[in-house]
Amino acid sequence: MVSNEILSLKQKFNEIKELGYVKSSRKGFTGIGKTFEDLIGKKEDRLETPDYNGIEIKTKRGYSKSYIRLFNATPKGKNEFEIKRLSNTYGYPDKIKKEHNVLAFSVQGNMRTLVAGRFFFKLSLDYEKRKIYLSILDKNMRLLEQDVYWDFDIIKERLEIKLKYLAFIKAWPKTINEIDYYKYYEIQFYQLKDFDVFLRLIEQGIVRVTFKIGIFREGPRTGEIHDRGTSFEIQEENINKLFDRICLY
Repeated sequence: MVSNEILSLKQKFNEIKELGYVKSSRKGFTGIGKTFEDLIGKKEDRLETPDYNGIEIKTKRGYSKSYIRLFNATPKGKNEFEIKRLSNTYGYPDKIKKEHNVLAFSVQGNMRTLVAGRFFFKLSLDYEKRKIYLSILDKNMRLLEQDVYWDFDIIKERLEIKLKYLAFIKAWPKTINEIDYYKYYEIQFYQLKDFDVFLRLIEQGIVRVTFKIGIFREGPRTGEIHDRGTSFEIQEENINKLFDRICLY
């Protein structure tokens, strides 16, 4: 059964599609999403709730092969500021502010990721303790720690609130006189499968986690940690492994 909310968003999309190329509301990579949100009248926020009447909206350039961010979830650990501890302990010098550490990497459940040329990171699931752990090993494969984790229940709640219904939108970009424009040409709707499917996809390396721990390079907070979010991600080609497509015809 197709909801009125889905039909409403589909109608709004069709109206936007008819506009052809529209000027971006914002410079940079995030302009594609911000522009569409402006066109449907959505105000910008940082809430972990769906974008439009219970439907989460994801936008992507038609040619892009980048991962799709599903949601952000900061891990827990033995300290209050685990992100800062990870960067200080396992990071590497920033390219410009070399006296400060940064730490950016993606980690999966089916393989180890080499970080900073010295450590291997991997996701490990413990179904008894109901946690997803970040396992950190040295180059000799000795476990250094398994203190950083996400609770199953928190991730399940975040996933089911944020992504029960998904609208995946594609657009063609072009730039004229250094101004970006987008032409929104395709929309597909999906419904989330159950949480056990999500966990299996983490084990298989299909859903990954990306850390983006940088620093402020200028201003009053120069040298301080700048956490750009820890995100759970999936590739477009694997969307149907996590979601069931909703057909409108």
